[in-house]
This record gives sequence, structure tokens and C-alpha cells, in this order.
Amino acid sequence: MFRYLTKWLFLWVVIIGTVFLLPDIVNALPNQSQPNIMTAANNTRVMELTPRQRQMMQAVNQGRNRAISKVLEESQQKKLIKLLRGGDSLNQAVDKLKLSDEESEMIQAIIQLYYLKMKAVTANF
Repeated sequence: MFRYLTKWLFLWVVIIGTVFLLPDIVNALPNQSQPNIMTAANNTRVMELTPRQRQMMQAVNQGRNRAISKVLEESQQKKLIKLLRGGDSLNQAVDKLKLSDEESEMIQAIIQLYYLKMKAVTANF
């Protein structure tokens, strides 16, 4: 009987010790802390788009991609796709490409134009 109680006591001491010393391991749930409201409001906005708006946004993105591909050579297009799939944003990927000043200005103008088009699509939101 004493051995049985000793095992249970040891088990409880280990569990409680683990809870206090290593709380991140015990709680397997993701961190559910409240985000900073000011940061969340400034950086992201939850958009509940209609299927029509999603379709329009997709069309704007496709148009932007087509316009950019007309400016770039085939090897530059492949490198751009690789950079984008690697996790770079469009601006980061364009900066990493070795473009002439004219090509860079054209692409930045295209990005700005399609940014405004995207803004117009989401303005009705």
C-alpha cells in the first residue's frame, strides 16, 4: 500500500512541477493572447468578400501578372516566379531581380496602377 501511494505522490509531484516549471510544454494549445488592437487594426483587415469581389480581385492580380510578364524576359519571369514561391513579396522579388532602370520603373508603375485597381475593387467593401 505504501509503495502504491509513493508512486501516486511521485506522479503528482512530477505533473505539478512540470506545470509550474514548463508551462509551454503542458499547454499544447496555440497562444491565444489578445492581439494588440492598434496593431491589428492598422496592419490587417478581415475582409468578407462576395464571390464577385473575389473574382474581380483575381482578375486584377492576373492582369498585373500579365503586364509584368510583358516587361520581363523569360529568364527574369522564371526567376520572379521562383522568388515569389520562395516567400518573397512582389516588391522584394522585383528588387532582387537585376533589372535595368527602365524595367524597374515600368514594373513599379504597373504595381502602383494595379494597387489602385485593387483598392477600387475593395472600396465597395
